[in-house]
Amino acid sequence: MNKRCWTRWIGVGWIMAVATGWAQGQLIEAPTPDVPLAASATPEGVMDIQADSLSYDAARRLVIADGHIFVARGTDSVAGDYAEVDTLAETVHAKGNLVIHYQGNVWKGEEAVYNFRTGVGDFGQFELSADVYSITARDSRRVSPQKVELDGVVLTTCEPDNPEYSVRAASATLENNEILRAKHIRFQLGPVPFFYFPYVRANINAFDNFEFTPGMSSSMGPFLLTAYRHSINDIWTSRTHLDLRQKRGIGLGEDLLWKDPAGAYSGMARVYYTHDQEPWRNDSQRVEREDLIDRDRYWLHLDDRHNLTDRDYLITELNYVSDPWVLNDFFDDEYQNNVQPENRITLSHRGDRYTAGIGLNMRLNDFYGNVNRLPEAFLDFNRQQIFNTPFFYEGENTLSYLDRVFPDDSTRDDYNAFRFDSYNMVYWPTRHFGFLSLIPRAGYRGTYYSKTRESSTVTNVIPVLDEFGVTIGTTNEVEELLRDGAAVWRNLPELGLETSFKAFGSLYRGPTGIGEDEDLRHVAEPYANYTMRFEPNALPDELWAFDSIDDLDERNDLRLGMRNYLQTKRNGSLHNLAYLDVYTTLLMDPNKDQKSLGDIGFRSELRPLSWLYWDFDGAYDTQESGFRNFNTQVGLDASDVFTLGMDYRYTRDRRNQLAGDLMLLPEQRWSARLYARMDLDDSELEEHSYYLVHRTRCLGIGVGLRIRPEVGNTGEDDYTFWLRIWPLAFPQFMSSIGG
Repeated sequence: MNKRCWTRWIGVGWIMAVATGWAQGQLIEAPTPDVPLAASATPEGVMDIQADSLSYDAARRLVIADGHIFVARGTDSVAGDYAEVDTLAETVHAKGNLVIHYQGNVWKGEEAVYNFRTGVGDFGQFELSADVYSITARDSRRVSPQKVELDGVVLTTCEPDNPEYSVRAASATLENNEILRAKHIRFQLGPVPFFYFPYVRANINAFDNFEFTPGMSSSMGPFLLTAYRHSINDIWTSRTHLDLRQKRGIGLGEDLLWKDPAGAYSGMARVYYTHDQEPWRNDSQRVEREDLIDRDRYWLHLDDRHNLTDRDYLITELNYVSDPWVLNDFFDDEYQNNVQPENRITLSHRGDRYTAGIGLNMRLNDFYGNVNRLPEAFLDFNRQQIFNTPFFYEGENTLSYLDRVFPDDSTRDDYNAFRFDSYNMVYWPTRHFGFLSLIPRAGYRGTYYSKTRESSTVTNVIPVLDEFGVTIGTTNEVEELLRDGAAVWRNLPELGLETSFKAFGSLYRGPTGIGEDEDLRHVAEPYANYTMRFEPNALPDELWAFDSIDDLDERNDLRLGMRNYLQTKRNGSLHNLAYLDVYTTLLMDPNKDQKSLGDIGFRSELRPLSWLYWDFDGAYDTQESGFRNFNTQVGLDASDVFTLGMDYRYTRDRRNQLAGDLMLLPEQRWSARLYARMDLDDSELEEHSYYLVHRTRCLGIGVGLRIRPEVGNTGEDDYTFWLRIWPLAFPQFMSSIGG
């Protein structure tokens, strides 16, 4: 039959009736219905067979379907070019451009034998698409409704015909179309294998979780950093690290991450260990390190944030390291964020008008210094109106056991004390003449110390010896002795007045010529803040120092400032083209070593164009006639061509540093990134690095080089070279290049 025939087969009754009228082995044609029936999901247990041509092979008792075949039972179906259907066994043997739908999944191939009743079959060569992946196999067999056996497996995010990157396995099983158990796994770039695993069990949507970073470093030698992320379920994820470093040895790590899909909690636990073959680079570093370091180096880390309710949360961060340099050597990004890792636990409750909680902060490694807070309870009151009066109240209260501990090699003695601190302030906001804000305030700070600090001097007579050890005279040496004193309640009353007003001036009406900006106005906001704090009954020198609370002393000064805004309308909303705040402090009662004018501080933000920002801040020391600190950041963002960031930071007697970060053609197939950091006092580069990225159809390939001058083993430049290859669908990294 040449025309398409639509036939709904209900059971096998009419097949058997026709078969009895023909000799065994004779081929017959099925009758053609006068009115085609629309295809739809068939009732359970009923097969629907459609094709351009339908016939019956009486000898084999098979329905032969040829041309645009469609065989369905319930929601499962087989579509293709040719099929032989055994309606009694409910089995179909189909060939040519097959598409098989089973339990909501889609399989493609050229030949398959499939049993609708059991879900078992031989699918032969097939292709399955899952999210951004495609998985193909040379041969496949469904051995149960949930399990398929595969031979010659190829998994890739690229085009499956000629993948640039693929994961291949000799054999595998696929369970529920998700869990792949594969033997003899090979990771390949084109036809070239570059990594091998004997066995892997993973979700097929998780093969992006393999990461490989080969490279070369003057301190590490050739290295290969590998990581594998495994999604356990919607909440839990594990990451396994295997790092091979020729000079330093093997590093092993395991991360366990958790995140509630609703956002109630998240965190990570990490264990990392390496047997370091070269824990110091040279003799000078050995002298510095050998008392605190050995070859077994590790990092134990835990951080967690848990929202117990909408108002209660628990924050935990714990770190235990083998030595002070393990993060610098192997986790440079973590070290740059925090030289000394934190150890703290905080339980907090947020009320409508207050915040209360209890916290712990402690040192776990004795080669660090710290102020341990074991524990510290706090109760803070938000600024709030006092009943129906015009007055407002704000308060902060802490109760702490404080323990100041120094590193083991320090000559200073540890000390501790109980401290209760209560800061209370009452404000009276008023407005005068319709524009002038006046806010007088009065407050009291009371602080209890269980111990005070008493000092005395002792003059010791020290003998003077000659080169032969013979006493030839004496000298006096003055030593300061510190000891605990009696408890004290420190009284610190305070009065103050804050005032400000805003003045507006229109500079221009209409388009400004900057994009679609319209109108231009200037807002000036002068302000003043007077503070008078009376002399406390316990001076800072008489107290053990733990933090800034213990440094509080009498104060009598007036802070004067001016905030300026240059504003326009951008996209229908108010936009600050420029913001500038300049302020200084007038010392009303300076001591003999001070001038009456304090530091001049400033802070500015410039946003003239959508692709340009420029911020700067700092303080000018009028006593020393020089900058105390100055920082500025400039950014240009022409995202289709380049992005540029410049960062300058200056702190007197500590830092004078300039850094720049340039990215070229960030969205193109070829892009580059350059970074440099320079110490301007020594006129030396501290670091410069280069990164080149090429994007193919489905891969990103990155090559990086970082150079840190004159910090190598013998004073030469320290360099690190690395290569990264990743599927473009998953631009994320799990490994740290390290120091």
